[in-house]
Amino acid sequence: MTISKKKLIGISSILFAIVIFCLFGTLCFQYKATSARGDFFTVYDFGYGGNITIEAILATLVSIIGAICAFNLVSLFVEQISEKMLGIINISSWAVALVFSITALFGRYININYIPTISMTFVLLTTIVAIGFTIFSLVHTEE
Repeated sequence: MTISKKKLIGISSILFAIVIFCLFGTLCFQYKATSARGDFFTVYDFGYGGNITIEAILATLVSIIGAICAFNLVSLFVEQISEKMLGIINISSWAVALVFSITALFGRYININYIPTISMTFVLLTTIVAIGFTIFSLVHTEE
């Protein structure tokens, strides 16, 4: 039993997106000054009272990952989308997500009180792995 490259790329991107959604749900401190009180937030807590720029970056990152997941889910059922088109769209989408995850990690320079959670590093690594896996799936030929 073999799986087509299109389904492999689509399912793997959906799984990478689900892993990132799980990482977004981990708790992190809201501010350095109030960490002793135990104030926490997740990436999904838009409007936690911090810098609006950081909230916009995180909301955009969540939206991009959601769009990647939705597009790959739709592409599994649409026959007109070829594997090359799916791969190119995935590579460019994951590259945009990579840029926003790097920006979220350097959000400390936007708001000095913001401490990005350690899971944002794993989000960055997961986007890099997703880009690499999509490129590998496109260029790999079976003997």
